[in-house]
Order: sequence, then structure tokens, then C-alpha cells
Amino acid sequence: MGTPIAALLLSVLAAPVVFGQETDKGDFLTRSALTGDWGGGRTSLADHGMSLDLRYTSFYQGLASGTGDKGYEYGGKMDAFIKLDSRKMGLWEGGELHSHLEYRHGSAPANLGGGIFSVNTALYWPVDTPDELVATSLNFKQKFGDRSSIAFGKFNPVDVYASHPFYGGWGIDRFMNIVLVAPPSGLVPVVFMGAMGTFETEPATWSIIVADPNDRTNDYFPGDLFSDGVLLAANATRVSQLAGRRTTYGITGLYSTAEGSDYSSIGGAVGTSTKSGAWNVNIQFTHDLQASSGQSDAAWGFYLKAGIADGNPNYVQRSLIVGIGGKALFFGRPQDSFGIGAYYYDLSDTLQDELNPVLTDFRDESAIEAFYSWAATPWLQIGASIQYINPARGYHEHALVPSLRTQIRF
Repeated sequence: MGTPIAALLLSVLAAPVVFGQETDKGDFLTRSALTGDWGGGRTSLADHGMSLDLRYTSFYQGLASGTGDKGYEYGGKMDAFIKLDSRKMGLWEGGELHSHLEYRHGSAPANLGGGIFSVNTALYWPVDTPDELVATSLNFKQKFGDRSSIAFGKFNPVDVYASHPFYGGWGIDRFMNIVLVAPPSGLVPVVFMGAMGTFETEPATWSIIVADPNDRTNDYFPGDLFSDGVLLAANATRVSQLAGRRTTYGITGLYSTAEGSDYSSIGGAVGTSTKSGAWNVNIQFTHDLQASSGQSDAAWGFYLKAGIADGNPNYVQRSLIVGIGGKALFFGRPQDSFGIGAYYYDLSDTLQDELNPVLTDFRDESAIEAFYSWAATPWLQIGASIQYINPARGYHEHALVPSLRTQIRF
């Protein structure tokens, strides 16, 4: 266990706790967590500024058709979300320390069928570190009133998307394919370090990111931040009404000064040269089709995301994601979630031109995924997903990937 993680856990254990009577009045099937309120301990921790959300998700998946091993494998993922609140700890107003600890195990692969995008996001993170506990997010956020905040530290892009009603879910709650969990731009690393600001104005909410362009999965206090360039991102989103339903419009721009491979030189005899100045611009549109009258966060709707990028050194050239999904498809089931999503990624033409003489058939990638997650109890979700993939590696057949998933909140 690394020193930063150990220090965080020690600070949690040192928080004052007063154990009292069981405050979770729900019985075994209606309580929010399997282990309940720990005799009042969970509530006491929250009152003193520390909240803990611990989840274990198991997967059983395989390749029903396509190119590759047709066996089915098991994998598991432990996620621990820890939040420290400075006000409740008796310090100052508006401060929050967030950490996401991840541990994955098992033999179920994150990639199947010849696609370049992971079919199992949960088993992809933390990258290159199976059977190890890693803090993929460790950052501090300071709120300024109810409309603005600034955060800095280590960020997992999947956490950034976590609260989105269609994307997000870490691959353990909703969609499993990485494109439908945290759509790749070709520029944002697997885990990044930097700063993020959010500012609510009229009529839009703005988000700005300044980050190191390198993957920092296993780093905590590196001394070489921004030595290879800087990644800049900005988003503006407006919330309005269309036909009496909640509707959002957004635009996001990303630019990286880091050097990447110049794809036009890959086939050269001298060697691969580099190129800088990669960018990506995309627009987003969402519209609720049905909302629950009893729960404000239970709704499902239509989602669209379309983007264009430079295509060299960015491996993405154009992208399109569409789908419907959310919560409360059936009345009386407000915590069930579902989704049907499809994507098309037009990969760099320059990269394809250079690789095709070697790989025979490297092309664009498209896929469709459908899932349903049944909330058996507030602490137990049972889900199923089916993905049909037209992989970028064209010498692979079209792939069909079914998956079963069970999640327990402790």
C-alpha cells in the first residue's frame, strides 16, 4: 500500500466516532447498504465529516461469437469512494477531499473481439495494475457558495462522468463499454493530474480543466508534471425546457500541446517522427422523454454526442454516440436503470493508410450495447449487458459479447 493511501486511511481511522443505536430503520431488504448503519457508526462518521461508499461487483462474460477464445470468465472489482468534509470536521466551509480506491481481480478480460475500446470499463481500471489497490482519484475540492468550485489533484475521467444520467456509472452501474461510460476524446489520459473548475452562470454552466497530458495511474506526487506539455479542456452546458421536458445543450473543446506520433511517418524507413497540437471538439444534446413524478432523479431520455478531431496526432477523427436510457423505465421501479447506446468512431484516416499495408484491414469501429440493471434491494443490483461490435481490426469477425453483473453495496 503506497504512502498516500496509507495516510488517507489513517486520517479516516483517526476521525472521532461515537457509536450509538442503529439509525438505519430499514430492515435487511430495505436498508441502503448490506451492513446497515454499523450500530450507528456509519451515521456518526458522516456527522463528523467522513463518508464511505464500498461496493463489490462481480462479472461473468465471454465471447459468444467473433474472433477469439469462446470461453467465459469471471472477474471482480472493489470500489471504495471516500469523502472528507472540512466543515463537518470542524475546520472550514466548503472543503472536500475525494478518493476513489480500486482493486480488480480475476481472469475476465477488459477487451474482447478485436475492438480497440474496452468492453468492460470496470475491469480496465486501474490500468496495468491487476490485484493491486490503487487510488485512481485523490483530489481536493473547494466550493465557493453554491455556484462555483475548484478542484486539484488526481482525477479518474470515469469519476468525472459519474453523475451523468446516461454515461458514467463506472461500468458497474450502467453501460459497460468505455465509449458509453466515459467517451474517449483521444486526448484525455487514463488518469490525469491537474485542476478543474466549475462555474455556474446564466444561462450556462462552465467547466475548465488544466491537466498534465500523461497517464498518472500509479503516480501521487510526481516531480515532472507538465514537462511534456499541457492539456486544456472547456465545456459549456445550458439546461432548458423543450416540450415541457428537461433538455440540455453543450459544447466541449480540448487541446493538447503534448507531442504524439506523426501517423504519416509510421511507414517510413527512417523512423516515426512526432507532431503536436491535437484537438477535439464535440457537441452534446439530451432530452428527457419520461420523468418519475415521485423521484426527481428518476428519468430516462435521448442522448446525442457528436465530435470532430484533427486525426493526427489524435487517433480520433470523428465520432457519434446516440442512445436512450436512464432510470424508471417501468412505473414502480424508480431505481432500475436501462440503456441502449450505439457509437461510431471514425479513426484517423492517416493512421489507417499507414497501418493497412501491414495489418491488412484497420478500419473505423462501431458498436451497440443494451443493458438492464435490476435493483433487487437498495444494496443489491443484478444486471445483464449484450454488446455487438464491428471491430477496428477488420480481420476480426463481428463480435457478440454478453455479460452478467452483480453489485453489492456494503
